[in-house]
Amino acid sequence: MGPRGLIGPTGETGVKGQKGEPGETPDDSNQRVAFTVVRLSTSDASTSHYTRLPFQATETLLPGTSFDLETGTFTCGVPGTYVFMFSVCKYSSNYLRVYLRKNGDAVVSGQSTDSSHYEQVSGSAVVVLQRGDTMHLTMYGRAYSDSDHKTSFSGFLLYPE
Repeated sequence: MGPRGLIGPTGETGVKGQKGEPGETPDDSNQRVAFTVVRLSTSDASTSHYTRLPFQATETLLPGTSFDLETGTFTCGVPGTYVFMFSVCKYSSNYLRVYLRKNGDAVVSGQSTDSSHYEQVSGSAVVVLQRGDTMHLTMYGRAYSDSDHKTSFSGFLLYPE
């Protein structure tokens, strides 16, 4: 075999081809969605059942999972069945009620009226979400947390639609 020849000049532009078939809807079946967020600040108080519980840090946030720490809001990007859990520490001997909300409507709630100090209020739910639905926590009373992450909120995709 001899040496390779010189590269020739570029040819003329060809005729444009026909438009292709429409693409398929993205397959979300292998999409992973999961988060755990925590609070680090010592105390927050609320006199309204609609006060959002913000978060300061993520422990787990899989790529593609949409969570806004400032508003404490998860936004669904993959339709399907999700599991959500929360655990919020009640400050001192105060009352605390926590709501898990879907698009602003309460799904489940937990409360503590006990006079004991630093009791946990928790709840969980299995929720079917469509793309764009939101989930967040609201509280009435006084919540506590610190660097030991006494207040957390988690969610994950169980089955894509």
